[in-house]
Amino acid sequence: MSQAQATSRDPRGWSKLIDQIHAAEDRQAFLRGMLDLQCAIVGARYGAIWLTDAHQNLHLACLWPAELAADGPESAPIKMMREAATSGFQRGVSHMFEIEIDQPDQEPIPDARVYVTVLRTAGRPAAVCTAVGLTREAPTDQPASALREIAAGLFEGYDTKQEARQHREDAQRVRRALALLAVSQGGRGFAGAVLNLVNELAVQHRCARVSLGWVRGRAVRVIAISDTEHIKRHSELVSATELAMAECLDQQQPIVCPVPPDAEPLLAQAVIHAHRKLIGDRPGHHALSVPLRNGEEWVGVLTFERADLPFDPGLIQQLQLVADVVAPHLASRRRSDRWLVVHTWHSLEWLLSYLVGPKHVAWKLAGVVVAAGLIYAAFGTWPYRVTSPFVLEAEEKRIVSAPIEGRLDHVSVEPGVTVSAGDVLAQLDTTDLRLQLAEAQGQLKVTTLERAQAIAEGARAKAQQAEAQIEQLSAHIKLLQYRLDRATIRSPVAGVVLSGYWRDKIGTTIEQGDTLFEVAPLYNLVALVHVDEADIDLIDNPLGRTGELATRSEPEKAFAFQVERVVPMAFPLDGVNGFELRCRLEKPADWLRPGMQGLAKVEVGRRPIRWIASHRLIDTLRLWLWW
Repeated sequence: MSQAQATSRDPRGWSKLIDQIHAAEDRQAFLRGMLDLQCAIVGARYGAIWLTDAHQNLHLACLWPAELAADGPESAPIKMMREAATSGFQRGVSHMFEIEIDQPDQEPIPDARVYVTVLRTAGRPAAVCTAVGLTREAPTDQPASALREIAAGLFEGYDTKQEARQHREDAQRVRRALALLAVSQGGRGFAGAVLNLVNELAVQHRCARVSLGWVRGRAVRVIAISDTEHIKRHSELVSATELAMAECLDQQQPIVCPVPPDAEPLLAQAVIHAHRKLIGDRPGHHALSVPLRNGEEWVGVLTFERADLPFDPGLIQQLQLVADVVAPHLASRRRSDRWLVVHTWHSLEWLLSYLVGPKHVAWKLAGVVVAAGLIYAAFGTWPYRVTSPFVLEAEEKRIVSAPIEGRLDHVSVEPGVTVSAGDVLAQLDTTDLRLQLAEAQGQLKVTTLERAQAIAEGARAKAQQAEAQIEQLSAHIKLLQYRLDRATIRSPVAGVVLSGYWRDKIGTTIEQGDTLFEVAPLYNLVALVHVDEADIDLIDNPLGRTGELATRSEPEKAFAFQVERVVPMAFPLDGVNGFELRCRLEKPADWLRPGMQGLAKVEVGRRPIRWIASHRLIDTLRLWLWW
């Protein structure tokens, strides 16, 4: 193993390192301080800190000395420390083990030590520190181990401090939003409230201009601009501002222009054409629009313009909170400030809607409606459709089972992921199989040599015995190779993984034949319609019949289908005995998924309305009174 030459850390001066850790301005500086402290405790030659991601994979976050990075991530020291960190994270405990370090152009240094320290957050492993030092330069094991664990506690303390800081910032944002609400309430009427609001926002956040637009019908109009008493309605500035507000309202999310490099995906993908026109060619200018929502109704937009001061994510979050707090208050002030005529008109609208409602109209039109309904019911006919529950299924669903027994080592997919035929779904641990394969191959070489020696010596019986052993070992090697190949579980078809979440079971033993995944293409779905046996006689010729179905998720959308096959044997479903119809959708939507349920209606022709209303009751009475 080729290792980079490094100078051992001096175990003195720990208080200075701890002060640097506490004074760290960001997480990277904190990690560097943590690594310096851990290396100083054990007198390390080099070390690294590894952080975990959402998939519990370790990534290099900090390295000492920095010169090690020049050799690349696959260099021997980094690779060795990565393996040690992975072992420590999987075991979940700090430990130490000895290795031998090879130095370029020097004799190997024996009895070097790797110190693995698990760093925790909320009691769970979140990072691993690995430090490599020489045995003769290392401190006493027991005191060093205690100091490593004490130093590791600073990691959890840092996260706790950052969380407390975030809580304080959130509380401060709420207080500022409430203070702005109090300022707007001090204004006279709706106009005074919005003017106070935009002026205060412009002062607090050092904005060149703050504008507030209010929704009127399908458009948004500017009603207040900071430091402006009279708005020039037809000016180019007002028109550009209203277009930017309309752009924000259409997308129903904050819009910032130009988009910061570290912006969230929602902000980075937003359309900003109107905002770009609003700031024009003025260098250093920035614009931000935040929608105002009162309950489920979008009522307005706040637009902020700044010069030489970009809108950072924290400020955007603060202004969104301000919008959420002041929007209901402004909507209430808007309703209160309407003219008496407008109040009267809206009250009259409500009263008329109440007067012409079912309570009153039904009494007036009851006789005409009942008579017309009875006549139509006695002589009219309606298209009748048999209503039955259905469930969607993939026509070519494949179940992927464990081909061999083994320990689950890696999972590449989870439900909802699209895969191609042959893609790797999971990987079983092959360590034991590879060791057995290496042992069998070694035995095969030895036996081959024994056979050659027996042939040379003329020992025919011994040569035949060796030949038999060679055949046995070759068969065993083929079996082991077959199991190694089967340890990589691949998708048999192209499609979407329907079920099989195994990421939380990595490391557990999987039995042969256990169901791991269900994979099916979603473009070929069939509807299994369960028709009640009381209605199956109405479908005299099921094949080729048509109908419509609607899912519970989108009941307003109906899909036409055609019956392809009927299962001739009845079976119960939810306590109802019936027959299964396999139906093909004519134009399935992309969002349909296997397992969706709903109601299907099969066309059976026109029937008299009186029969439709009474045939179930009549059939039940006939069955009860039959003798």
